[in-house]
This record gives sequence, C-alpha cells and structure tokens, in this order.
Amino acid sequence: MDVGPKTSVVDTLRRFLTSRWNASLNLLNMDHLQQDPILSEANILPPGVKGSHRDLGTALWKLSAEMFPNLTTLSFAGNTLTTLQPLSMLGQYLPKLANLSLERNELRWARDLDVLTTKRHGLHELQELVLLGNPIQQTAMEGGNEEGYRRDVLAKFPTLRILDMKPVQDVERGFSQLFKGRSDKRAGPEAAQVPLRPFALQTKAGFVDGDAAQVVPEFLSLFFSAYDQDRTRLAPVYSANARFTFSLNTSPPPRARAERLLHTMPHQKQLTFDKYVELGSRNLMRTHSVKPLLRSMHHGSEAIVAFLRRLPVTAHPLHDSSKFVVDAWLLPNVDVQAQTNAMERPDALLFINVHGEFTEAPSQGIRSFDRVFMVAPAMPDSQARQLGWPCLIVSDMLTLRHYSRETAFQPNSLPIAPEPLPGLTPEQHAMSLQLSAQTSLSYPFAVQCLGENDWNMTRALSVFTSLQAAGTIPPEAFVRTA
Repeated sequence: MDVGPKTSVVDTLRRFLTSRWNASLNLLNMDHLQQDPILSEANILPPGVKGSHRDLGTALWKLSAEMFPNLTTLSFAGNTLTTLQPLSMLGQYLPKLANLSLERNELRWARDLDVLTTKRHGLHELQELVLLGNPIQQTAMEGGNEEGYRRDVLAKFPTLRILDMKPVQDVERGFSQLFKGRSDKRAGPEAAQVPLRPFALQTKAGFVDGDAAQVVPEFLSLFFSAYDQDRTRLAPVYSANARFTFSLNTSPPPRARAERLLHTMPHQKQLTFDKYVELGSRNLMRTHSVKPLLRSMHHGSEAIVAFLRRLPVTAHPLHDSSKFVVDAWLLPNVDVQAQTNAMERPDALLFINVHGEFTEAPSQGIRSFDRVFMVAPAMPDSQARQLGWPCLIVSDMLTLRHYSRETAFQPNSLPIAPEPLPGLTPEQHAMSLQLSAQTSLSYPFAVQCLGENDWNMTRALSVFTSLQAAGTIPPEAFVRTA
C-alpha cells in the first residue's frame, strides 16, 4: 500500500475515517480495526498488524487532523498492539488530544508508553488514559501492585486527571513525580534532593537470632569467599534436594537514578544485564509463561554449581561489614517440610536474608544484591562438615539489581511517619506527608498549609513557593536535619 500520490488509497482512508467519526462526542473510534469492512475490502492492513505499511499510522493521523479539527477523544481498543509505534506521530498531528483509550491491547511494559511522551511529539495535554485489559495493567493488579503501576504511568503523563476510569488523586500525582528522572547533573544525595517518604517503623540494624549468632558469620564468610574464588568448592554445601533461583530487577532505584550513580561512578556504564537475561531470570512480574519458569529453577548440588559457574565472576567486600545487612532466625521445619536428601528432614532451619553489593568482572562495576538462604545443620559425618561447613543449603534465592548505596539499610536511614493529627482523613494525612516530603515542612506546618488552601495540593505548593521566596516562613516550620 502506498499512502503517497495514489489518490484512491487516500480516498479510501478518508471514507474509512468518516465511518469512524462521532461528531457529537468529538470521538474517533478506531477499535477492532482488523474487523473493519472498508479496510478489508481495500486489502489495507491496519496499523500494528504484521505486514502493514509503516507509514499508514502517520497518514491516518495527518488525515484525522485535517478532517476533524475538533477531535479530542481517540479510542484504539482491541487492536492487539504490542508496540505503540503506529501511534508515535499522534502528538505531531493531534497535540490537543485529551482522551485516549488503548484498552484490551498487548502492552506489557511502562516503557511501551514512551513513544507518546517524547518532548517533541508527545501528548502533553492528555487528560484521560485507559490501559485496562493490557498485560501491564493486569499483571500489576494480579500482583497487588496497582499503586506502583499507576505511579509509573502518571510519571510519564503528569497531566492525567483520569487513569483507567479512576480519578487521579493529588497525592498519587505528587508521589509519581518523586520517581520521575531528574535533570540535575550534579551527583550525590544532596544534589539529587529526592525527598524520602516516611516509613511506618524505625529502620534498625540487622537482626540475628541469638541461637544463630555464631553460625551465620562463619557460614556467610565461607560461602562468599568460595563464591568469589572457586564456585566448585560450593558443591558439598548444597544439599541433594537444594533449590536455586535468581531474578533480575533492572529498574534503577529512584534515589540512585536521581544521584546519577550510573554516570558518576566509574565502570557502571560497562555493566549490563545481558548475560543474566540469557541465562534465564525468574522475575515473576516479568515472566509470563511456564517454560522459562521451569528452566529457571535449578535442583540439586551438581546442577546448581554448574549454573553458578556460568554467572559472571564477583568480588564481595567481605572486609567491610557496613556494605551488608543480615537478618537471620531459626525456623521450625514442621511448616516448611524441607529435606536435605530423600531420607533426612531436619527439625529446624536457619533463615538468612542478606542485602549487599559486589564488584563484577570484567567491567569492575558494582551491583547490589539480595540473597535469601534456608540452611540446615550439616551432619557430623557429612562431607560439608568435614570440610568445615556448619550448614547445608536447602534453598538459595538471589536477586540482582542496580547499585544503591548501603545507606539505604543503615539504622534511621528513613524518617518515621508521624501519627495523623486528630480529625484528619487518611487522604489528608497522606497529602500532608507528601507536602512535607516535597517541601521539608514539618508535618504540623504541612497540615496547616494544606488546610489553609482547602486541601488543594497545587495551590498549597504554589503558596509555599511564594512565601519561601519572600523569606516569610519561620525556621521552626521546617524539619530539622542532623
């Protein structure tokens, strides 16, 4: 199909668009295009269908802008789109588009929306977006992560008033902007100035059960030394029934992104996740078929060690305990029912949760990791015990992620959320916490600021900015920092 000089094609597209136009609603209905009789009769494959002309989308939006200057609403539902490339020129020809439905397509990732948010041709006045029925929305809902999903979408479209037919609250719009990439090129947490959301409980040091205090340091020292130097030495410590999995979290933490650690730390740009992706990540939020899940579960000492040897070479900073935090406690095996082999079932297990970092070869970049072990006592006559290991590994779950500073898990690294003031609704309390985080106002003054502005977040921020510029806010109104 040629959308250039062939008038017959242009006439067909005009007739097709006319059949889809609802003038009373200023709506262009482009739902279920594969079933459209006009396109089918003309042998025109709809945008997004394999074999469709690459310029068809551009032609449609250009014609739409000419034919329907009052177009404010576009529905592109039920078209099995896996990419929004056919809609990439929407913003050029329909920059005033206010409402867009992409319901019941096949969009999987928040990044799929990026083609609609470019600085030059983005939909910068979009007020309503519908993504219901797409894997990105369904997976979030099934995983109990609706808040995170909405936050990611709102970070891309800050003008939205309605998302998936639900009004956007001021509090969630404000929080979404905390996670948006910052343009400040200075490095360091002070330059980033990313407000920390208060946590309900005080951040404390790692907890190690008294009964585990002697075993855990010895086990972890032996394990990470062998892991860094010669992974074949780990064969005796994985039990015959052991399970190992690893998963990737490839999204940089917001503060690490704001601090531009990828750009300011040496060697970080040389780090990629390609090798790990090839080997098979078990990230259940991003793996949707059974076969990859089965392949990513490694069973038994021989298979586990063989797989570990395929992972990149590492060096854990075992000389610096501040780079790690460990939680460990005894766990009755009556509920877990773990077995070290076909015959042995220990009475108790030791649960060990480690957060830390390592340097990866050959790039010498630094990654952060989380590793969860369940271990059982090594029997006196076992090979592991004879080689000096106090435990056998029953389960090992490794999560790899972008580097984030160890300050994240140090004691008192997060402010404690204050109790709500009497008479506040939960939403007002949340808005007050948000305003406090964005402005450094103390919680009582944030409540006062919002209350005096009818609990309108935009107005409260505007008033705060004006008063701060005039220098009329007293020092005691701000949170005191150490």
